[in-house]
Amino acid sequence: MNPGGGFCLPASMAYFNFFEQLIVSTRTAGHDLAVFVLSYTLVPHAQYPRQLVQAIEALQYIVTETHRGPGDVLVGGDSAGGNLAVGVLSHLSHCHPAIPNLKLDQPLAGVVLLSPWTSLELIPTGSSNNIGDLITTQVAGPWSSGYLGDNDRDYYTDASTAPSTWFENALTTNILVLGGGNEIMRPMIEHFVQKVKLGFPSVELFFGEREAHVAPVFNLYVGSKTETEQGMKLKEWLKKLL
Repeated sequence: MNPGGGFCLPASMAYFNFFEQLIVSTRTAGHDLAVFVLSYTLVPHAQYPRQLVQAIEALQYIVTETHRGPGDVLVGGDSAGGNLAVGVLSHLSHCHPAIPNLKLDQPLAGVVLLSPWTSLELIPTGSSNNIGDLITTQVAGPWSSGYLGDNDRDYYTDASTAPSTWFENALTTNILVLGGGNEIMRPMIEHFVQKVKLGFPSVELFFGEREAHVAPVFNLYVGSKTETEQGMKLKEWLKKLL
């Protein structure tokens, strides 16, 4: 799992509380789930593609050192972590020119993207979905420029700009994309999913009504004990998939 935070903020305890909920939920359904959390180098201590390299190395470690086949592995991330998760998926079918190839002998069990940041453009303004969100247009510029440094954007940093054919050979069986109904990134997320579906039909999109960016984690962070629709959807998806 790749935590978000604009590539520059560490994972809060709310992430681990949410992961614990996922583990308990799947266990009560008779399934087993372990969560591997990547601690990638934060901006400004490293720029792209270092964080993507680390995400790919983490997947390589899991499939080679923990004796788990790709068919038992899920890759996921929220916000900037979702950007990295899509970057990993892209690398598996389109080897990044600056990163060693990682060949898997079977598709991943699935990919889950929670409010994925799939375009490093400034977040679109003028959207009706930016009321009640915790992300604003002012944060996108500094975060994206800090991540990119002197590097150019490409399909690994901005999956929304890739052609639909880019996703035709995605090495996974399923993709679940979650988002908040009130989040400012909603148009970006919808555009991304529409493009992916043209090349990879096994993708599902779900928005939690009146929920914000990364609500399952953020709501725990602010002390809310009310379960989010996005969180419930992910738990049900995991129970069906595992």
